Order: sequence, then structure tokens, then C-alpha cells
Amino acid sequence: MSAKAAGRIRRSRQIDRYFHEVSPEKRCLSIGSGPDVIDGWLCTDLIPLRRETVYLDATKRWPMPSASFRYMACEHMIEHVPYEAGLRVISEAHRVLQPGGVLRISTPDLEVIRLLPDSDDPDVHDYIRWFNRTFGSAAQRDDEANPVHALNLMMHEFGHIHLYDEGMLRQVLARAGFRQIVRCDPRMSDHAELVGVDRHADWIPDKANRVEALILEATA
Repeated sequence: MSAKAAGRIRRSRQIDRYFHEVSPEKRCLSIGSGPDVIDGWLCTDLIPLRRETVYLDATKRWPMPSASFRYMACEHMIEHVPYEAGLRVISEAHRVLQPGGVLRISTPDLEVIRLLPDSDDPDVHDYIRWFNRTFGSAAQRDDEANPVHALNLMMHEFGHIHLYDEGMLRQVLARAGFRQIVRCDPRMSDHAELVGVDRHADWIPDKANRVEALILEATA
């Protein structure tokens, strides 16, 4: 048996076990979970970093039945794939969510990034300096207050391929069939199951996350 075939069998068993252990109204799916595992959730990633994380290329058809999850989180993943692939991600999310199920999706806010050079917000100025100090080259760190460095880094580094502003992300969600699309603050939600599921602020300062984060929740 090839490694690929063995991997598919293992994935199928992981998914089947989750469905057997968790009742339909409590099933939650994380897309692009990275090193994080959320208790009670089926966590997936293209490159699983934990044994319990399930392999999933979210740009292809997902190996889960339609209408099988109540909640879903997709955090800082969609900006790493081309626009057309992002459309497939959103379409599959809608397919596997139960009617009335909720997707929480977060990504860097292109509107904020685009306006970095023109902002007079002190929090944004702090963000620019932090961003350049943390992620910039030596030359960029020497010019840490320059917003153009932060803008270029966000657009061209970290494996970013396609960034979204709120209008475009709302449009993509609506076209996939989602409704009741609302913007949320980091770690906050009207749904208890989605409160605190965000993990990005575990890796960057909370203040920086609040500047750059675009978080929408949408109902299937």
C-alpha cells in the first residue's frame, strides 16, 4: 500500500471516529488549524502539525458529507490560496454546514492594509512600527515608522496570495449561499461555541490583531 493510500485510510478513520463520538448538533470543523487543536473540534490542515489533526486540502472537495457540521472556523487560511481556490473553500464550507450552521472566517483586512500610509490613528502607527520591527529586513527595521514597508510585507510575504477587504469577502460568502453575515471582534461571538476559538492573537499581540483582523460570521 502506498503512503498516499494509507494516509487516505487514516484520514477516513479519523473523520468516522469523530462523527461516531460527537453528535450532529455539536460537530465543529476547523480549517487550517496549524499547530492548534480545539477541544471537541475536528481540526484539519494541509500540513498537519499534530497527530490528531486531519489532513485536508481545503481547495478541493472535502471528504465530509453535506450538512454535517454545526460550526466552522477558518482562521488566516483563505489569504494563502488564489481567489478561485478561495471560492471553492467557501463553497465547500457552505456544503458541509448544516442549515443554520455558522462559519467564522478571519483574514487580514485589505482595507486596513491599503490605508496604512494615510492613517492618523495612533494604534495603527504602533502597529506599523511593531510590524516592521518584527517582520522587516534590517533596512526596514531601521525605517520602522514607514507604513509602506508594512504594506509591502503584508502583500508579498507570509505566503499571502490574495487578500480580501470586507466588501469582497461578504460578496464571496453571499454568492456561496451564506446569509446573516456579520462582522465580529477577535475572540467575540454571539455563538458560545465560537467564543475564543481565534488563535491568531496567541501568536501576535492582541492590539496588533485588533488592527489587522477582518472577522466575519455567516449563516448557512
